[in-house]
Amino acid sequence: MLTDQTRYRLTGLVFLLAVAAVVLPMLFDGEGVEPMQLDPLPRGDFEVERDVDPPPDMTTVVAAREQLESAVDDYGYATDTGTRIGDTVLLDDDDDNAADLKWAVQVASFSQDENADRLIERLRGDGYAAFVSRVKQAGERATRVAVGPVIERESASRLKAELDRRYDFEAVLVRFSP
Repeated sequence: MLTDQTRYRLTGLVFLLAVAAVVLPMLFDGEGVEPMQLDPLPRGDFEVERDVDPPPDMTTVVAAREQLESAVDDYGYATDTGTRIGDTVLLDDDDDNAADLKWAVQVASFSQDENADRLIERLRGDGYAAFVSRVKQAGERATRVAVGPVIERESASRLKAELDRRYDFEAVLVRFSP
């Protein structure tokens, strides 16, 4: 029966023989493969057309940029809704000019993002479609945690009742606008 040490030595010997079988012929092969010679490309006469078109009119782009800059503060929050650009806009339930929007259930609001992240993980782990919406109101930033969207108000009300009961929340029914 072979010991581990003997097996290691035999394995090493086989490896060295394999390397020698590959490397030794290369050493004694002489000049080896002759490098391929490529003919240089013929020098051609290339003409480059100059762009003579006038530059595009940037007036509309500049106007759109100025409009966007006036609608967003220095920290990336929309001045009209207070919501961070790119986040879901959550509106009060009594907002009359939001008739075509969906519903969501806001379950909490945090000043610390870590607290919001923990709640999101817990809700998602329990199978809820939770998301965050960052908002700035009266100069204070907050991260709101909500579940949704829900198409019908009645379904959103049932979801609110379920969340209140299951987690001991005092959730709020809000309008959802992506």
